[in-house]
Amino acid sequence: MNIKSRFSISDQIFFAQKLSLLLNSNISLAESLNIIKSIDNSNNHKNFYEKLINDGEHGISLSKSIVDSKVKFDSLLIVLIKNGEYSGSLVDSLNQVANNLDKRNELNKKLISTLIYPLFILFATIGMALFLILYIFPKILPLLSSLNIKLPLITIIIKFIYEFSISYGLYTCLILVLSFICIVFLIKKNKYIKNRFHYILLKIPMLGLYIKINTLATISGTGEIILSSGRSLSEFHAFSRDSVNNLIFKNTFESIYYQSIQGISFTNSMKLYPDIFVKMMVDMCAIGEKTGNLALMLGHCSKIFEQDIDLFLKRFSSLIEPVLMIFMGLIVGSIALSIILPVYEITNHLSK
Repeated sequence: MNIKSRFSISDQIFFAQKLSLLLNSNISLAESLNIIKSIDNSNNHKNFYEKLINDGEHGISLSKSIVDSKVKFDSLLIVLIKNGEYSGSLVDSLNQVANNLDKRNELNKKLISTLIYPLFILFATIGMALFLILYIFPKILPLLSSLNIKLPLITIIIKFIYEFSISYGLYTCLILVLSFICIVFLIKKNKYIKNRFHYILLKIPMLGLYIKINTLATISGTGEIILSSGRSLSEFHAFSRDSVNNLIFKNTFESIYYQSIQGISFTNSMKLYPDIFVKMMVDMCAIGEKTGNLALMLGHCSKIFEQDIDLFLKRFSSLIEPVLMIFMGLIVGSIALSIILPVYEITNHLSK
């Protein structure tokens, strides 16, 4: 069956919530999927549900059927459904999936709302700069060329930018777009380049911190669920490896997984990666392993990380706005000076 479909985060939350509700009402999995298929208005989604129903009739698990469908679902959803099938608590796992995805959806909305104003200022600055360089600045160029006056350095720079934009602007934009497409393609297809790209992302000051906190929040929350359901620590590491998208974290949990098989504690493994795991998480997990309450401690870590994310977004918003205003003032002010200073020189030249 050829399935071409895309499930947004909202679609995945809908799927998990409705399936959990129906299964909790003692309706079979096949019947539940049929009901969801009937109330889902997307024809592409109906093909996906038909595959799940057919696979279920042939004894294929729900998690494997979702993976085999090639429809892109959040890796956390697959991991928690697989855990629910193993522990016999699929309904609880689906509820946990819905809650986790709902939190992530709310976080994405907060992130977007935080970035809207800075992006507006950035694009407004670029638009204003282009307007001044390409429309206002050329008005005085003939006059500057006709008079024998020494141009200020900033005017020479803006003049060069204007002439370059007129001669090579279109080609430059085309090259940049093609370069961007090639880079995205290489990142997707080449594992080494993708690994380096993910490493660079973690090293970018503000972005790297956000990625780290967000990933650790997801891992901690997943760990609480998985360990509370009776799974082993090595299975938690395997699930963590499969649920993260950043290759640095994925490779880290791959190593920790093999270390756990060899009997190395989670705390000692985390200490080997100080750039990945924050000290608070290491200390709390050390207490959890000593007291036998690692799942509980991971749950506390998850809540702390979620609070840190909210605080991070508030601080980012309060810091980026004045920085952007200064940036806007410097760019627009520089272009304005490149126009005003020659006019001042012309006035002085004519007065003499």
